[in-house]
Amino acid sequence: MDRAPDITIVIAAHNEEARLGRCLDSVHASVAALASASATSAVEIIVVDNCSTDATAAVARERGAQVVGERALGAVNAKAAGVAVARAPLVAVIDADSVCPPDWLPKVARAFAADPRLVGLSGPARYIGARRWVYAVMWLWYGFWKLLQALAGTAYYAVGTNVAFRREAYERAGGFDTKVLVGGDEIGLFRRLRRVGPTRYTDELWVETDPRRTEVGFFRFFFGTVLLHYVFNYPIYRITGRSLLKRYRPGSTLLPRQ
Repeated sequence: MDRAPDITIVIAAHNEEARLGRCLDSVHASVAALASASATSAVEIIVVDNCSTDATAAVARERGAQVVGERALGAVNAKAAGVAVARAPLVAVIDADSVCPPDWLPKVARAFAADPRLVGLSGPARYIGARRWVYAVMWLWYGFWKLLQALAGTAYYAVGTNVAFRREAYERAGGFDTKVLVGGDEIGLFRRLRRVGPTRYTDELWVETDPRRTEVGFFRFFFGTVLLHYVFNYPIYRITGRSLLKRYRPGSTLLPRQ
């Protein structure tokens, strides 16, 4: 790439050789759509190989992505490492087990161009082929955060696999808080970004993601993931400075690991 990119895409990956190719194919389709809409837009794609033992890095390189290694295990560590080497003023983050529609990047670019004050943007991640109860749980979950945004006038929650931000604002705000691995890194990111400028959550900006996190069943997903990771972990971390969760692999089932 001869000139600095306009948007950097960061993809965190741990042992994702089976899913990463699909993710990158969707990203390339979105890059093509962005190029059609704006001939001046250049994009760099960074895949952060987070302690993979499979061919994740090879898959990334085969599809033209820049590969960065991160030895500190955890999705938030991998994302922070990717943003650290990003060159573009806008950064968009998506997980290796997710896919974006072609208009994902054009929507990101338009949103930030339309509002120079906007520093953070996020939207939902739709599970692909999940059980019906999953959609009900996620409708309630996203609905809560949208209601909070409507009341407060700013977004408090960012979806980790579907978030974009201005890199300069990210750096001024202090970036990702790598002390909280999951169930707070997204909330923490927008909490920091709100010190710099407005953040927004919109249903218009969506991606699709793998449903493996939900395959543990309703009770384990709801109590072990939604409540433990998101409802309890981050508030406890904010109060005590200690996270309940010590390890988390990108794309995992979001269960605590010993």
